[in-house]
Amino acid sequence: MWDWITSRPQYCLKIGARDLAWAEVHRNWRGRPRYQCVVSALPEGIVRLSPLEQNIISPHELETHIRAIAGSATTQAPGRSSTPGVPRAATIILPDLAVRLAVLRLQDLPWSSDERDALVRWRLGQEQLLSLSGAKVFSQVLSDPGGSGDGPCTVLAVVVQEAVLTQYEAVCEAAGLIPQEVDVASLRLFNLWAHGTGRAARSTADFLWVNATDGGVTALIFHNGTLVFLRSKLQGGIGSVGVLASGSEQMALNRIVQECADSIYACQQQTPELAISHAVLIADEAMGAGLRQQLEKGLGVPVQELEWDRVQQYGGGTISGARTSAALSAIAGVV
Repeated sequence: MWDWITSRPQYCLKIGARDLAWAEVHRNWRGRPRYQCVVSALPEGIVRLSPLEQNIISPHELETHIRAIAGSATTQAPGRSSTPGVPRAATIILPDLAVRLAVLRLQDLPWSSDERDALVRWRLGQEQLLSLSGAKVFSQVLSDPGGSGDGPCTVLAVVVQEAVLTQYEAVCEAAGLIPQEVDVASLRLFNLWAHGTGRAARSTADFLWVNATDGGVTALIFHNGTLVFLRSKLQGGIGSVGVLASGSEQMALNRIVQECADSIYACQQQTPELAISHAVLIADEAMGAGLRQQLEKGLGVPVQELEWDRVQQYGGGTISGARTSAALSAIAGVV
């Protein structure tokens, strides 16, 4: 979103309530990429996710953890080193629960990203979808009219409180990182998945796309390849940092499935012809294959997961290091 640096990001930091993930990409003399990813747990109480209040409870402690993880990947990569004291430009990815999301249909879309974001902000204010007081607005076009250039575009708007954003940026800068881009987990993960799926495969599909990580669940529903519905909220039955309570795993999974079913039902009230053919799922490891199986059973459609082997194909190079949902978000920032 902040692309004042023209080169493609080489580093990415994903910040969550429970962990940090760091990814970096290096290229050999032939230009072939090699990806390295490291994940580090955060002590409870350092980060508390909220779209309205400051998220970082202990900035100095978080800064220490960021410095450690950003240096660990470099030391693990043979022949790689970073110059001490020199800041590195990086993509910073925030969890969905740190922002608010909305879907807009725009008939006329400016070419300039600044003008587009201004238009999105105006529309959000006109429709009173979200409070914009003290907030910044960014957006991405998720579907367009195609080659004809006629008809509305679907835009995913991201609203982040300036107090929340400034706090994340300040901690990263103190840790020696320059926020080259700041993005949101679901948007980066969707772009990663869409990059490997191909436009033609999505253009006529009705499908559900779900990100159930970081203690939240974000459901995107597409009709004929166009985003028509979005819901993002806390996972029912799961604590604020996404840890399944003892003895309540099945209940928690059932509530996520119910949330997805409710989202489809609500979308069908607006789009009666909607007929979901499949679902795409990205979930925390704590839920394992259980959530996929529950979704298939509860929704009656096949559920696909974003697999690491496919991600490696998308990136065109080898991926070493951690392979978790947090790592997946970080890799999405450099692929």
